[in-house]
Amino acid sequence: MIQVIDRVFTIIEELSLDGEVSLDSLARITGLNKGTICNILRSLIELGYVARTRGSHYALTDTFRRLAETEACSAAELEEMRKTVVSLAESTRESGVLSVLRGDRVAVVTQAQHSRPLMINPMEIYAALSLYHSVSGRILVSHLTEEQRARLTGRIGFPEAQWDSIASLPALEKACRKIRRDRLSVMRNPEQGIIAFAVPVFRSDGRVFSLGLTMPLMRCTSPVKRQILQDLSSHAEKLSV
Repeated sequence: MIQVIDRVFTIIEELSLDGEVSLDSLARITGLNKGTICNILRSLIELGYVARTRGSHYALTDTFRRLAETEACSAAELEEMRKTVVSLAESTRESGVLSVLRGDRVAVVTQAQHSRPLMINPMEIYAALSLYHSVSGRILVSHLTEEQRARLTGRIGFPEAQWDSIASLPALEKACRKIRRDRLSVMRNPEQGIIAFAVPVFRSDGRVFSLGLTMPLMRCTSPVKRQILQDLSSHAEKLSV
């Protein structure tokens, strides 16, 4: 076994069993020297998997705990979400997607597509959704806390060319405030000939999802756009329980 992996998981196992653990306790329990433990903890903190508490102890974060979850939702929730996204696709005659943030990635919960002659390719559009360069990612980033966004940019950097040349926290906060105020993110991609919309979904337990829709630009007339936004809003309300 690679020694550093063994040491990392020895520390993680102790944190998972004991909640908040001090550096002294970790050193005593694991038998590792404090310098080694500090280096490992520093890396885990940078990744967002461990946090230092007010009492200068260490604890696993929700980001790490979500890695162990096979699904972010129960079977009943997933079925409810699937039906709602299918309903959105059928009512708009386009493609719809429901996404959630997992770690620093946009994860697709479910997607659906209406069958018609000219359609986008959802396997291409919704594969590896960008956190900064997708409407779904921008909705999810905008509904993190300021502290979470600061940590996020510390890990993966600022959007820059991916989102309106944003290269500072004040600029990112300004863009996120606008999305929260409008409850909407819109992106046009003339090169691919598509336009995308996304709105937030607020679950009663505090989780935030993004409900999005992508369609060919040539079909997005003003009346169609108004109807699309109405349908997105009404379907997001159905899921906001």
